Amino acid sequence: MHLTCHLYFRSKPKELVFLLLGSLMILPLSLSAQSIEAGKTSYEKCAGCHTIGGGPLVGPDLKGVISRRDRSWLIRWIQEPDTMLAEGDPIATQQLKNAAAMPNLGISESEAKDILAYIESGPTVPEPTTQPGGETTSPPPVEPANPTQGKQAFEQKCAICHSIGGNGKVGTGPGEVGPDLKGITSLRETSWLVRWIQEPNKVLDEGGPIVTKHLQKYNNVRMPNLGISESEAKDILAYIAVESGDEPIVVEQPKPVVVAKPAGDPDTGRALFIGQKSFSNGGPACISCHTTSEVSGLGGGTLGPDLTKAYDKFAGNIVPSLINRSFPTMKGVFSKKTVQKDEAAHLTAYFAQTKSQAEKQSMDFTIIMISIGGFLFLYLLTHFLWRKRLTGVRIPMVGR
Repeated sequence: MHLTCHLYFRSKPKELVFLLLGSLMILPLSLSAQSIEAGKTSYEKCAGCHTIGGGPLVGPDLKGVISRRDRSWLIRWIQEPDTMLAEGDPIATQQLKNAAAMPNLGISESEAKDILAYIESGPTVPEPTTQPGGETTSPPPVEPANPTQGKQAFEQKCAICHSIGGNGKVGTGPGEVGPDLKGITSLRETSWLVRWIQEPNKVLDEGGPIVTKHLQKYNNVRMPNLGISESEAKDILAYIAVESGDEPIVVEQPKPVVVAKPAGDPDTGRALFIGQKSFSNGGPACISCHTTSEVSGLGGGTLGPDLTKAYDKFAGNIVPSLINRSFPTMKGVFSKKTVQKDEAAHLTAYFAQTKSQAEKQSMDFTIIMISIGGFLFLYLLTHFLWRKRLTGVRIPMVGR
């Protein structure tokens, strides 16, 4: 009995130690998962202007932004973009040249960190919720990258400034103007490299610690835009990977896209859009600032963009943008008149119907011509109706 108790009390502390170590190992993973999930919720405030891998909207695509910007800069930018713009931050000012000013959405520091964790987790374009009646469409097949064609393109357009496995010397000779590219495909994500090859001028203008460091190292010689297509860029990267001994570039086949049937009622959405039905919180009708091709006559307002293709532009994920008033002008107009979730769903269903139509041509010329024609008509009509208005004056004057 004494021996059993002795062994029990000797083994118990070891169990407690192992349990404690196991908990400490699991805790960061649990906190990380919670942070990503919280970031996904907070990101809804951003989804009106940004995508993660879906291309630019009102603001830039955020895929890979964490590798291009310092994390502390990003956290502050998410929290107080208005202050950074007022201070004249060079990167913030450059962003303003390319897009509308980012509004201050009252995001806390912890929320900003959660949003960055969500972006870093690698989500792509918003996934629509599958509803009964949804359709699945298969994307076109993706051609694999061709290193043979990449070699030809590299020798014609890149070799004058870059080498693959050279001596790394910085100079003015062939392959010395820019950095040696050996192993570059294993250091940076493919999407960033493809964009860099296609539009280096824009990436340089956006700045970032890595880009700035390399620009300074190589005598501030900016890489020119050579008009390289996306497929050419992928071929060049495939060739660099082969020459570097890295794993070949794998171009992922896009997954089939589920086109969900919106939950709202398109007729109600149209009524809200044109003002036949009022918003529950008293906000103005969408047609005051926007139009669609479906609206007859001279159309709606021109302060905001044509929303005919809004459903495709936001990949069907319009509800968060409307609820959170993600656009600067809308934020002011609807600051105390928030659009309700069901109303946003009805508008989404309406935009799902208009997406198949072509955007309406500008009516500015038509309105100008109507105005000129109306003025001339009224001018001539006035002179016709009062054509004898001076007769009583002219006859006595002639008699004199």
